[in-house]
Amino acid sequence: MNEDEFKKFRKLLEETYLFPATYTHKFIGKASPAFFSAVLEFEARFVGLTKTGERKSAQGNHIALTYSFIAGSSDDIIELTRETQKIIDLLYIL
Repeated sequence: MNEDEFKKFRKLLEETYLFPATYTHKFIGKASPAFFSAVLEFEARFVGLTKTGERKSAQGNHIALTYSFIAGSSDDIIELTRETQKIIDLLYIL
């Protein structure tokens, strides 16, 4: 996401959620050692982040991860998203 997209995202979050709120965060990456290592580092950065789902693609090349996140404000979700974008071998944030 670029800065304009983050501004729109923040506005949407503030219109949709009453904070503090539980936010569902899902992303897909390559099923690589680098991805798994980066995900572990990512998970350690956020208090209130709990993995709720993990699903491999049919051929096992990709993996979808789902988290529940306790966010105090839209800024917490923006930070979570920015950090997710830094994960090696990330394909999509849903």
